[in-house]
Amino acid sequence: MNYTKNYRLPQWVKEDRIMMDDFNAMNTSIESGMTKTAATANAARADASEAKQTADAAQQTAGNAYCPDNKPYTTGTYTGNGGSKDIHLGFRPSFVIISGMKETFNTNNLVDIDRFTGISSGGTIRTRVKFSDTGFTVLPRGEGNHYLPDLNEEGRVYDYIAFK
Repeated sequence: MNYTKNYRLPQWVKEDRIMMDDFNAMNTSIESGMTKTAATANAARADASEAKQTADAAQQTAGNAYCPDNKPYTTGTYTGNGGSKDIHLGFRPSFVIISGMKETFNTNNLVDIDRFTGISSGGTIRTRVKFSDTGFTVLPRGEGNHYLPDLNEEGRVYDYIAFK
């Protein structure tokens, strides 16, 4: 009698006499292989289920950490008064971007971009913007209009984004 290479299952030819022992051994081997395969599949399903639960929990944690009410930044608008102006955020910003470009259908010119836009992490343009524990203060231009950018020109509307 011949046997298969990998699982040693009987391969009968016409002249072979089918023996009960060979037949039963073959079915036992098949049953054993199927049982191992089913156990492996069940273990894989259990692992996949556990991995999905872990992923769902991580996604929920991330969703709780970043929700619309818990953004890592805030945005706003203020109108310049020409003097000092406190902008209350409720936290000390780590970084602010302020833009006083004009609302226009035309492109803002370089003067608007250069003169009325500021970016700071609290270390630069300290004569223009100062950070506090509750927000930031924009400061007046100074005598002779020599401190630029001007982040508080009277009547000019400014947009800002402040990061926590």
